[in-house]
Amino acid sequence: MDSQSTHTYDDLPWQLIVPALQGELSPEESGRFEEWLAASPANRATYQRLLDIWQEGIADYTIYEKADEKEGWEALRGRLDEGRIVAGNFRRRSTLARRLAVAAALVLVAGGAAFWYLSGKGEALRYETAMGEQRTVALPDGSTIVLQQQTRLRLADDYNKNTRTIVLLGGEASFDVSHQQQLPFVVDMDAASIKDIGTSFTIAKTTDSIKVTVSSGKIAFTKKETGETRELTAGGSICLYTSAARHGEITATDPLRFDNAPLSKVVAALEKQFGKKIQLGDPALAQKRLTVHLDGESLEDAIKTVCASLQLDYDAVETGYILKKKDDKIK
Repeated sequence: MDSQSTHTYDDLPWQLIVPALQGELSPEESGRFEEWLAASPANRATYQRLLDIWQEGIADYTIYEKADEKEGWEALRGRLDEGRIVAGNFRRRSTLARRLAVAAALVLVAGGAAFWYLSGKGEALRYETAMGEQRTVALPDGSTIVLQQQTRLRLADDYNKNTRTIVLLGGEASFDVSHQQQLPFVVDMDAASIKDIGTSFTIAKTTDSIKVTVSSGKIAFTKKETGETRELTAGGSICLYTSAARHGEITATDPLRFDNAPLSKVVAALEKQFGKKIQLGDPALAQKRLTVHLDGESLEDAIKTVCASLQLDYDAVETGYILKKKDDKIK
């Protein structure tokens, strides 16, 4: 088994990791810390994970804000073998209380134990998966989230009461949402937010981008920097780049947006979207071209829009619709 996958947090040199995260290593400590990093890929991967949490803003974690010296030390000792921690270095530092809180918070957040630590304190629920782990979470409103590996998210304090907001901190998660018009389901991130409009969708959040793929229904994607909002329907995807090189750039695809497309392509997309059969009364109609945006429309409204664009008529039948020339008669 890969050593990285079995790496625990009870044998880490916290007396070096915490000042490394804070940029306060002495020259002697820096040398020891570099030796520890070089000792194994597992050490480097573990530190990178802790660094990611730190850079994302561990101060946002309620566990960090609540931890004091006594509480932090007790939580840390509860998770770690006391004999493996060189605590003397901590005690010699004037920032003892905060560093103990940092270590305790990192252990509990990175170790996926935040729920245990916060249980009974009325704080927001947090969920996390480790490397190679997938987890399904059933929410109290009937919605379901599937967390892929190394994914972290938290529920708002008043989830399913005043709001249904989830904060995705990193990783990839799929959402199957129980739609409630009076209480919208929102996934919040640093650069964007996703509002459900009766949907199943997946979000992949990395340090460079936020990508959303819609499986069914519709979502509203809002770019926080500008307030720009785009609606996306089933089969569509959108990607917001957050890296410095492509900051703010958006690429999007929507299966119901057509530019000079043949009618045959429009019909195929509508059939896939709505699960209804759409026939052409004359095969020659398949080559007619049109530019039309049908996202957000019902099937009947989409048929009316297509027919108006191409000066066609239609008949509603049990299996779906038949598109025809205006003077055609269906026998």
